[in-house]
Amino acid sequence: MNREQILEKSRQENRGQDVANLEVSRSSTVFGWVVSVCLLAVVAVTEAIKYGRMNSGIFFAVMAGLSAIFICKYLKLRKKHELYISIVYVIAAAAFLVSWILQLVK
Repeated sequence: MNREQILEKSRQENRGQDVANLEVSRSSTVFGWVVSVCLLAVVAVTEAIKYGRMNSGIFFAVMAGLSAIFICKYLKLRKKHELYISIVYVIAAAAFLVSWILQLVK
């Protein structure tokens, strides 16, 4: 594929969309995720100090979100490492879900 074909394909994919706006949206989403995960970590640590237990529900939510991101990336890019990472996150999310359910029924 030569340069002109790549540019034409990019124009077709981004038709009617502002490329700068797409980039800002992507970087804002990443920043939002980082802030959310940091705040959830603060909540988890505070709860662990105050109540002497870890809230698995918080970690379940984070792992489920990350698994969704990597599943989408794998489906769009078909890169094997994205699949492997998504599998690890799905397993972690399932483990935290089970832990959270066990915490709730105690």
